[in-house]
Amino acid sequence: MNNPLIPEDRGEHEMFWVSLQPHLLSRGYKLRPRYDPEWTPSWTKPGGKHRGFYEDSLRGGAKLLDGIRISDNMKVVFKPVATSSDELALAILLSSPKARADTRNCAVPVLDVVDIPGNDERVLMVMPMLKEIFNVPFRRVGEVVEMLEQFLYCLQFLHENNIVHMDFCRYNLMMDGSRIIPKGWHFCNAYSHDGVSFASAFEWNDRWSVRPVQYYLIDFGLSRQLQDASTRVVGDWGQDRTVPEMSFEIPSDPFKVDVYQLGNAIKEYVAAYTGLRILDPLIENMTASDPVKRFTADQAVLYFQERKAKWSKRAMKSRIWKKGTPFKRRFMVKYRGENPITV
Repeated sequence: MNNPLIPEDRGEHEMFWVSLQPHLLSRGYKLRPRYDPEWTPSWTKPGGKHRGFYEDSLRGGAKLLDGIRISDNMKVVFKPVATSSDELALAILLSSPKARADTRNCAVPVLDVVDIPGNDERVLMVMPMLKEIFNVPFRRVGEVVEMLEQFLYCLQFLHENNIVHMDFCRYNLMMDGSRIIPKGWHFCNAYSHDGVSFASAFEWNDRWSVRPVQYYLIDFGLSRQLQDASTRVVGDWGQDRTVPEMSFEIPSDPFKVDVYQLGNAIKEYVAAYTGLRILDPLIENMTASDPVKRFTADQAVLYFQERKAKWSKRAMKSRIWKKGTPFKRRFMVKYRGENPITV
């Protein structure tokens, strides 16, 4: 039990995870100390410093929480989902041996499904802890091309199986960061290995030096598997509200919506970095305002393949920079080995 002399520091939403901690432990998963029912805040112990010095001061979220798979020390993420949801059904389908055998499938794999005691309506999906792609700078053209290629093939794979994601947007594009950041990163602090150290101490490798990098598509909460490719939908959906045909009255082609969303997500990177103009023609065709004129996933893949065949190794190795990066900082990165995480 919590010490009654210590003010409760955990939010109401965190107590859900506290209640599950013993069950998850019995299933082979360990949560951070903060979620132990017997937890005492480190900063309240004799000689304790400001709470900011302690990892257990970091709060988790209501929708997701990190943990460790005890058998191999793998970092994982837990997500509560409804047992009747399309999200769970699709996650299981896309994690099946048959689906994983297709190398185009980069949907995040579900490692386990854990029951919630006393609750028949929800379960916990267990997935690998991934890294947001925008939290680590791109350094070369080929790094962006590698990412785009994997997501294009994944889009094609999904559409071949009549699956529409409906939120193929920036915040759902992730990567395996294990080789990029060998020391790992904290779930609550993207630029810290342990959650409390400063970003200046954060060590990472650029993607080019550890390629290939595996990318993943997450969050199938709005996704569905359609009966056939002629199905149309209405409403607003996903993070990207710029989809031209989005409407509550006029049905839209959800496959073309996916294409637009991915194209627009990549467009953000082209706009944010120098040296990525070679992707402009593809992006223009993926984000055409008229969905009839917009590429299908197959057309996007074919166009990409044709363009890629003409790009030289030298072009792929060319450096790119976030726009506005000062010349001095570029020089220090290129010739002096500096590797700031924010540039």
